[in-house]
Amino acid sequence: MLNKYSERYSRQELVLGKANQKKLQKAIVAIVGVGALGTVAAELLTRAGVGKLILIDRDTIEESNLQRQLLFTEKDVGKSKAKVAEEKLKEINSTIKIKPHAIHLNSENISLLKEADLVLDCTDSLKTRFLLNDFCKKENIPWIYASAIRTEGYVMPVFPNGPCLRCFLKEANLETCDTVGVLNTITTSIAALQTTLVIKILIGKKVEPFLYHCDIWKQKFQTLKIKQKTNCPTCHGDYRFLNQKEELVTKFCSAGKYQITGKKVNLTEIQKRWNKLGKVVNDGIALRFGKIILFGDGRALIEAKTEEEARSVYGKWVGN
Repeated sequence: MLNKYSERYSRQELVLGKANQKKLQKAIVAIVGVGALGTVAAELLTRAGVGKLILIDRDTIEESNLQRQLLFTEKDVGKSKAKVAEEKLKEINSTIKIKPHAIHLNSENISLLKEADLVLDCTDSLKTRFLLNDFCKKENIPWIYASAIRTEGYVMPVFPNGPCLRCFLKEANLETCDTVGVLNTITTSIAALQTTLVIKILIGKKVEPFLYHCDIWKQKFQTLKIKQKTNCPTCHGDYRFLNQKEELVTKFCSAGKYQITGKKVNLTEIQKRWNKLGKVVNDGIALRFGKIILFGDGRALIEAKTEEEARSVYGKWVGN
């Protein structure tokens, strides 16, 4: 077996030094969203030797993900992103700890991020980003915003005492990869930049709260200085996103997919019921049956054309 100190990180230590490598091995990083950005960041941090990763993703792997979500392969389609990522990362580096959470991050469960030294935003949801912004400001945890679409992307480290996401970004209905597309080279590049900032922050190097913009197609890179907004609600302690109740039904960016949030269920009992009606797949995280994927917390992902159809499927196979 490789000596985890003298061999595995030997080339990295030539750049960072042994003392800084040990700092990485003691660090805990949370990655919210294990998709195009999250899979790349998670793999790079795993190979770099960060001591513990917390992986959070509510979704399952789809065929359209394979173009840019680098940890996943064809045989993973239909499985939990968080769980599959854990399995793949453990094969890469068995010396680190990985804790997957196949959940929809919200104001009621976000406290699980408290143990993290740093949080990575690898989501495609502006609402989740504002939630992270409020939580990390309140708990004095640094986090790194990142986004990528078409051929361009943004990265910005957010520190407890500096400008935050709401200092420059407003609530809006933004374009998504599902509606306008994305090049896999930009998601990989943005995740690499985000991960580089993670390493610098964890070993104590100075990092400025700049907003970095990259257009990989045009080979343009910009560094933008963000000023702290004088009337920013979050910077003045107004953590409104931490007090918002979760919506019962959420439409995903991908066409024909809804999430319904229900009460905790007994997957074993439900599987016994469903087995009498057809094939049920249990991956240890969720049950897949027809057009529904059901998690133990009562949350379900449903293929449906309308919200009404999704509610009907949930009521029929899970209950009201």
